[in-house]
Amino acid sequence: MAPTPMATIVFSAIVFMLLSVTTTAQAGGSGGGKPKATNLMVEACKSSTFNNPYGDPDIEQFCLTTLQSDNRSTKAKDLRDLQLVAVDILRGRVTTIVIKVKKMLENIKKGTVPMRVLSLCEVDYDTVVSVINKCDAMIRDYQGDEGGLRSIKLVRWMDMAYDRVHECSSELVDMPAVGALVNENDELGMLVKLYTALVAP
Repeated sequence: MAPTPMATIVFSAIVFMLLSVTTTAQAGGSGGGKPKATNLMVEACKSSTFNNPYGDPDIEQFCLTTLQSDNRSTKAKDLRDLQLVAVDILRGRVTTIVIKVKKMLENIKKGTVPMRVLSLCEVDYDTVVSVINKCDAMIRDYQGDEGGLRSIKLVRWMDMAYDRVHECSSELVDMPAVGALVNENDELGMLVKLYTALVAP
C-alpha cells in the first residue's frame, strides 16, 4: 500500500528535524575544542618564562596548553584565580599517578627492586600531594598583604615538591618494569615547575 501524500510530508518533516538536531549537537560538541587563551592567560604565561627558576625554554607554551585544558582558566579574573586552576590541574595529575602506583604495587612481586622503587615513589607522591594542599590553602587564605612573603613561601614549598618528583624520577631510571611511569613523572615535574613559576614573586 503506497503512503498518502500527507504521511510522506510528515515523515519528511520528522527526518529533517532529526537531521537538524543531530547536526546542531555535533557542531556544539566538536566546535568547542580548546578554549581561546585570554589576555590574562597570555600575560601570566609570558611572566612564567622570566619567573621560572629552572630555566625551561618551553615553559610559556606548556603554560598556555595546560591552562587551556581547563575551561575555568577563561573565567579567571586575576593571577590568583589562575593559580588556583593550575593547582587543581596539578593535584588532579598527581592523584591519578598515585592511584596508578598503588595498583602497580598490588600486582608486583614483593621484595623485588621494582616494588622498592614504586614504594619510594609512592612516599614521594604523597609528599607532593601534601605540599600542593598547603599551597592551595595559602592561596585561598591570602588577603592581599605580605604578597612577597607568601610567594617566597609558595616557591619554597614547590621546590620541595619538585625535589620529590625528581627523586622518584631518579629511581625510575633503567627500571623497565615500572617504565610506564617515566613519562607521567616527567610531565608532573613540568607541572610543578609551571606552578612554581606562576606563584614566584
